[in-house]
Amino acid sequence: MRTPLCLLIISILCLPLITVDSHAADMDEILTELTREISGNRARDYTMRLWQYDKWSTLSMWNKTAREAATIMVERGFNEAQVVDTPADGITKHGDWTNPIGWDCNSATLEVIEPKNLPDEYRFLCNYLDNPTSLNNYSCPTPPEGIEAELVLLEQTTKSAIEKLDVKGKIILVDGNSRGMKRYLDPNGALGVVSDESEASSKDFINANRWLNGWSDMPGGWQMNSYDSKNNFGFAISKKKADYLRNLMRRGVTVKVRAKIDSRYSTDGSLPYVVGSIKGSTLADEDVLIVSHIYEWGANDDCTGASIDMEAIGTLNDLIRRGVLPRPKRTIRMWLGFEKYGSMAYTVHNLDRMRNKTLAIVCNDTPAMNYDFHVTRFQVSSNFNACPSYTDAVFPEIAGRYFDKYEPTRSWTQVGFMGGLDNFFGDPMIGVPINAVYMSSNAYLHHNSMDTIEKVDPRTLREAAILNAAYLYYLADAGEDELPDVARLAYDRALKIIRETTTAAREKALAAEDSDSLSKALAEGLGKINYYSDLQKSAVASVARLVRSKDTGAAEKIVTRYGKDLDKFAELMKDHLRSEVAGNAKEKSMKISSWKAPKGAWEKEAEKIVPKRNVVGTLTFEGIHHENWAEITNSPRWWSAGNVAAASYFWCDGKRNLNDIKWLVEMESGKSVGNFDLINYYTFLEKYDFVEFVK
Repeated sequence: MRTPLCLLIISILCLPLITVDSHAADMDEILTELTREISGNRARDYTMRLWQYDKWSTLSMWNKTAREAATIMVERGFNEAQVVDTPADGITKHGDWTNPIGWDCNSATLEVIEPKNLPDEYRFLCNYLDNPTSLNNYSCPTPPEGIEAELVLLEQTTKSAIEKLDVKGKIILVDGNSRGMKRYLDPNGALGVVSDESEASSKDFINANRWLNGWSDMPGGWQMNSYDSKNNFGFAISKKKADYLRNLMRRGVTVKVRAKIDSRYSTDGSLPYVVGSIKGSTLADEDVLIVSHIYEWGANDDCTGASIDMEAIGTLNDLIRRGVLPRPKRTIRMWLGFEKYGSMAYTVHNLDRMRNKTLAIVCNDTPAMNYDFHVTRFQVSSNFNACPSYTDAVFPEIAGRYFDKYEPTRSWTQVGFMGGLDNFFGDPMIGVPINAVYMSSNAYLHHNSMDTIEKVDPRTLREAAILNAAYLYYLADAGEDELPDVARLAYDRALKIIRETTTAAREKALAAEDSDSLSKALAEGLGKINYYSDLQKSAVASVARLVRSKDTGAAEKIVTRYGKDLDKFAELMKDHLRSEVAGNAKEKSMKISSWKAPKGAWEKEAEKIVPKRNVVGTLTFEGIHHENWAEITNSPRWWSAGNVAAASYFWCDGKRNLNDIKWLVEMESGKSVGNFDLINYYTFLEKYDFVEFVK
């Protein structure tokens, strides 16, 4: 007698397949031409040209960065190189993101004046002109002669701790959460903050300091807006210096410092973003887009991302103009600007085109870490579940081909969605699939003073430029001929995900210790197989976007066939799960019963609420006092599967009720929403017009 597993394998092998002619050489030929042409050293030169301005973190220098990027695009012969100005006024909104105000700084120092005769290393704490990261962005100016004040030690960075300490007219020394402490400075009379906080992966840099790039009064806030207090400053020092000062203060020694800051605020300046492109041929009104942010301190994070984009597209343009590669059907476009604030502005300005004409987007972030560092690896992130797409199979295929042929010893991986980047474009109100590429080195340079130009590795610049250029060109030129290959890649990935879902469900069910737990695990497992098979069918179906609506016949044929195959495979997996669970139940003398999630008063009320979104992108709640928020204690501006406030919002289409939305969030995160009350939260959102309730 055949076992269920044998039957399963035979059934999988007998699934009807679509035979296609291979176009694999196209990908390989593109990679071959790019590896001959792309220069990591040239990209490093671009990094230096941007970093010479970006490292100062001021509005005037950001404007110079933008114009330098446009100059490089012109040098590389882009068909478009445009600087687009947006108001740096602290008021203008794009979606729910408020443009920051302007801030500039000429100089800043922090010096210990008591006790006297300290070694210079501990007396001269900060000098902005020597180390721009030593001054917190948006720090307020002091009188020309400076401010002299006592430094006091805050052992716990909480509201209650600062209220118990006499900080009026003083400066506090903290080891973390300095941005979170900002809103407590004015109410308690504190002048400012000195911090030696660092990320966990950067603690070995005892002489380094963190770059602090936000100064907002709201919990989870970021850049300074019109409503934020402008009375305080912040300095960043190394752990070595901070520990020296702490030891003095803990021994009862009074420490006084002099802070001198020559800075200014403005609301009449411009926060620009930059757009460049090389024009397509037959479908030039459509585009593929690559995005990277600028305007951060680090040479790696993220001047290198912008440099890679310009080298990638510039080299494609060279190859096209020389006739080595044909001009792609679609336009290849790039965007550079302020992370999220600028990409939201670009989205709002181009929303119709993005919804209807943008095929795919890739975000390139922090990609030029040390090639030889033992944990350095190239990462490709996937879309979140509200935007299932074939692109999750295409970029990894290109990366795999490159690494197998050219760098077989290099480490690379595909990961799930990564938050905190300019990769929100899959938001259903925009609808563009977005993959992100990231060079991971455990973030040991992330947002600290060590991220300088000499850390930029031309080898990783070259590698990332090759991969991004190959991906952009392949999709820009893809059409009916590429449909079978792309669909097959998406189909193979779908099989893998459904199979992995089944394996995880089986393991959970087999671990059940009683009949109720086993019945629940089986029901939930079957639900997950249904969920992920439907999700992957949508990803395969998205290949139809490669052709225009009048040419969808071939796409419909492929999508229909693969959809039926995936339905059959999902049924096989469910049968396999039922068989395994039944065998386990018999072995352990358990009884399997029908299980359904309980429906209480909350669930019945949630079924009546059908929210429809009014705002594109994630929500920040900038301008709404945090005491009026519901269910959240921090701004939910960064999407993640576990951020219920952000993740649930993307499912609000005016058709799903809150029970449906809750289930979708739990499916993606793999966790219960817990005590987060979606009814209370969405009642708050409706009050402030972020949603409307469909009757």
